[in-house]
Amino acid sequence: QAPEPCHHNVQRFAAMGVACSGQQPSGTGKVVIYGLSLSGNVMPPMLFILDNKCGSMEEMNIMTGEHKSPEKLALNPFGAMPIMKDGDIILAESNAILRYLAKCYNPTSYGLDIKEQSNTDWALDWAATTFLSKHYANIWYPVAGFGAAPANQEDANKACVESLEVFVKKFLAGKFIGGNTLNIADYKIGSAVWYLEHPAIEKNSKYKNPQRISQYAKDFYAALSPESQKFLEGPKFFLDTKLK
Repeated sequence: QAPEPCHHNVQRFAAMGVACSGQQPSGTGKVVIYGLSLSGNVMPPMLFILDNKCGSMEEMNIMTGEHKSPEKLALNPFGAMPIMKDGDIILAESNAILRYLAKCYNPTSYGLDIKEQSNTDWALDWAATTFLSKHYANIWYPVAGFGAAPANQEDANKACVESLEVFVKKFLAGKFIGGNTLNIADYKIGSAVWYLEHPAIEKNSKYKNPQRISQYAKDFYAALSPESQKFLEGPKFFLDTKLK
């Protein structure tokens, strides 16, 4: 259903970051994500797209340097993934893509007002600057074979647990960051801790999610659409190979 005329909704649209045009931003409904399906940066926007039935993925094999091809560098000159294309809108960086997708395809997944949106932004930025770069990277990447193990794995595991326990106190008053339904920060963080639940992580790094995070990861997976759960079969299979 189309929104009411703009003059009736100025405050609501302004809080949601929507221009005063009488309607919320709209995409083509045919979003394309270029990336590698097992990537923790690709998974969040891809899961959102599958849950909201607004696009698909085209594999971009970074192992063969496809992300550095002239065609892909024309889309993202930084040569990284994911890349998103929705009509004439091109974006990179997982968090930026998630915000765009929410505004176009499911505004409530960003937040109903500026307070909820700000909380979502805080969680997204915490994930980028603290959890993923300082903790997740010391656990998932070495197990996956994409990075060296930290000098002291036990200390790295402890630091990750402590950071996640603070995250729980700050952001998980409800089932999810978004309360009873997934918001875009849940797609970012939930997919990462879902990955850390895989038995190959504990086998190879001795890391184990704290109990509340383990439940959060299970709840996150259960809340996904069948299409998203099927998509995660690929990343799961990849880590299955690390059990051998």
